[in-house]
Amino acid sequence: LAFDFVPASASAGSESANLRRFPHPLVKEFLATPSSMHTLQNMVNQLSVQDSILFVSTLSGSFYAVGKHTGRIHWSLKEDPVLRVPRDSVAGAPYLPDPKDGSLYWVNPRDGIVKQPYTIPELVSAAPCRSSEGILYTGTKRDVWLAVDPVSGVKVQTLSMEGTQKTCPSSSKNLLYFGRTEYSIVMFDSLTGEKRWNATFMDYSSHIAPDPQDYDMRHFTASSSGTAVTLDSRTGEVLWHRQFDSPVVALYTLKGELLQRAPFTSFAPETLEHLTGQLSDVTWRNRFLEHGSKPTFYSTLYVGEFEQGSFALTSLVDESTVTIAPRGQMLMIEGPKEDNSYHEVPKQSQTVISPARQLADKSGSSSHKILPSHPHVPVPSTKMNQQEGAERNSSLMTKEGLIAYIGEEYRFLVTVVLSLLTLAGALFYFPRRAEYSMKMLLQKQLEEQQRQLQLGGITPPNSSSNSSFTSEQQPASSTVLLSGHMEIGKITFNPKDVLGHGCEGTFVYRGTFEGRAVAVKRLLPECFSFADREVELLRESDQHPNVIRYFCMEADRQFRYIALELCAATLSDFVADKEMPGSVPDMITILHQAISGIAHLHSLDIVHRDVKPQNVLLSMPDNKGQVRAMISDFGLCKKLAAGRLSFSRRSGAAGTEGWIAPEMLDEESRTTCAVDIFSAGCVLYYAVTKGKHPFGDALRRQANILSGDFYLEHLRGDDNVVCRELVQSMIQFKPEERPCAATDVSDRIEKEDENSPVVQNLEKNGLFVVKFDWRRNITQELQNDLRKFRTYKGHSVRDLLRAMRNKKHHYRELPEEVKASLGRVPDEFVQYFTSRFPRLLLHVYEAMEICKQETVFKQYYHLPEVSPESSAV
Repeated sequence: LAFDFVPASASAGSESANLRRFPHPLVKEFLATPSSMHTLQNMVNQLSVQDSILFVSTLSGSFYAVGKHTGRIHWSLKEDPVLRVPRDSVAGAPYLPDPKDGSLYWVNPRDGIVKQPYTIPELVSAAPCRSSEGILYTGTKRDVWLAVDPVSGVKVQTLSMEGTQKTCPSSSKNLLYFGRTEYSIVMFDSLTGEKRWNATFMDYSSHIAPDPQDYDMRHFTASSSGTAVTLDSRTGEVLWHRQFDSPVVALYTLKGELLQRAPFTSFAPETLEHLTGQLSDVTWRNRFLEHGSKPTFYSTLYVGEFEQGSFALTSLVDESTVTIAPRGQMLMIEGPKEDNSYHEVPKQSQTVISPARQLADKSGSSSHKILPSHPHVPVPSTKMNQQEGAERNSSLMTKEGLIAYIGEEYRFLVTVVLSLLTLAGALFYFPRRAEYSMKMLLQKQLEEQQRQLQLGGITPPNSSSNSSFTSEQQPASSTVLLSGHMEIGKITFNPKDVLGHGCEGTFVYRGTFEGRAVAVKRLLPECFSFADREVELLRESDQHPNVIRYFCMEADRQFRYIALELCAATLSDFVADKEMPGSVPDMITILHQAISGIAHLHSLDIVHRDVKPQNVLLSMPDNKGQVRAMISDFGLCKKLAAGRLSFSRRSGAAGTEGWIAPEMLDEESRTTCAVDIFSAGCVLYYAVTKGKHPFGDALRRQANILSGDFYLEHLRGDDNVVCRELVQSMIQFKPEERPCAATDVSDRIEKEDENSPVVQNLEKNGLFVVKFDWRRNITQELQNDLRKFRTYKGHSVRDLLRAMRNKKHHYRELPEEVKASLGRVPDEFVQYFTSRFPRLLLHVYEAMEICKQETVFKQYYHLPEVSPESSAV
């Protein structure tokens, strides 16, 4: 059948006409039914949205659906602005947030504008935390789902912690769900208690952007206006040019049912206007497309203002664009080469700009304030990309204290230093005063260079960087070895050998500790209290074989480094069939070991709060080649206070979306160790089903958790009865309904009368458990042995448990053929019975709940708290 789909921009009449152009009579009969026609039309609209729609998010909060190839606006939504910041802040805390990702730029008189090593979302995740300057950080995170009609763009309903809010009815069954997260951060002065600064940042949940080389378009935007230009990446042809209501901060396409970020580049408006006007020329077109591979454009920082406050956007300019630096400071990028460039300077401007890379103030004032009356003047960033700078600085070498090699951004400074050295030689015969002045000036330049390097996180060899953060230990010397490795105290690692990174801005590197291979976890300075808590809990809990081992912690000026046991892979790697070294146990053993690690933490009153496949690690093979599972990443762990059974959520819901227990997102519920049981249940299902999740795909996962809507169809059949029931009990919506452990009750029921409530409860529906006669389902060797001693009832659950107990207690006395049949105690012995009677374990657990108040059984059941004083701490 040949389907002739029409583009989404066609009219309703033409769509109906085109949809009926099918040659096959069955298709004509199908289209004769109005409901069938409506269904097919919805399919067409849905395909049209996924294949040809680009979503545009702007600074003001507008969310546009535009034609990917035409730029035509199909519909738009108006939400809250992406940024909300105070217009006036206390002196000493002027921050400029980036609406693209929540990055923060600090404006100070000494260093100008400096990019901070953290973002607003990272601060919220790490809160509550404290900086060395005495700034206290607190933050909140709020999630919401927007259900939108893909054709009309009407917002049908909103899903959040407050409930469901329906705004408009819709006939479409194929709604689009957009996840939007609000991050709010507040900074307080610890001495005065005064609020220093606050900000709110909004972001849509999405996949990361694809490699630009794999994307068929090039999107360019203006940093100070809503201008957007889209080009064909193959031909360089301008596909469309559109003006939106404010600067574009994000572009998205649809990947399945979830948004995926689309790569785009921000230009200064003058540069973008000039270049788009030159695209008819092939040379200019190629230059525009290949801006990332050649040093044609230069990075600046645009500082602007809108109704919600000030903001900063990274922006590219060409070599002819005018840039501005504070008075008395040099530019970090090239200025204009000639006066007759294409940009215009406002007549009322307070500055005079010349090609000589200097800024003259008409009033004679040397103020560093950013004038709100001129929001479109770009300001160069003194630190645009710390990671790139760190990589370039890693190859620095020293000779007699002088930097012999330095990156491009410091080329101008090197020229100044070398010129001063030459001048110092020429002034050798001048008076001592002149010689002394020159040495002081040279020393000042070198100190400035050293400070710039330390800000980048790299210290030249044989230099020490003392931490300004309070710690029990003295900060170690941070040294770059000739091999490129970093050495901090007893820890050595290669900055290029990254094992992974976390959402709190942490990185994990491969390294060594006293000759032992370790994993080195690097934490940001604003999260040092975070690191101290993690180390404290690791020291307390790492004596268990299924908890990752801690070795030591070192610190330098910028970071703290934790040396941990090096592992081979994560559980998610193992599920994905990644090749593993050594003798890897089966999945059940791995899961048993992981649960044992969690149980050990709970025995120490430690709640992990972030149990997920990525935090279950598989060790390197030991000297016998054996691999074991371990619980890792204690960054979000919580230690329960003495006598308490629950904890607070002052810093928001900790954990990873899609693995968080529902009570963590409910302010009215109490949170206990059961949050780890819930997450472990999801991990268990994920591992057994090779990557499936009981609450569905990533798009609706957390919403399904909040509604208690799970799906366990991948665990069908008798072989999976125990696993299915176990997972179902572990992911129950109510924490008190989740299990703690399995139980053995044979001793308890041995002397019970047949008419006692315990035995009656155990025998209820027991025929299905024992498969009508359990004696017929065991091996002949065991049958023969049982007949020697006593008579057992084949329909009785209690008698089956009696048989199990007796053979376990007298295992050493059993004949060899019976031992071979039962297997080794305990694992193979238990497997012998549970494989033949898969419903037995859970049936006994549920039946014996009647005895959960007894001392022997309290450890196996979750008991409700009796004292009202056990409130959250």
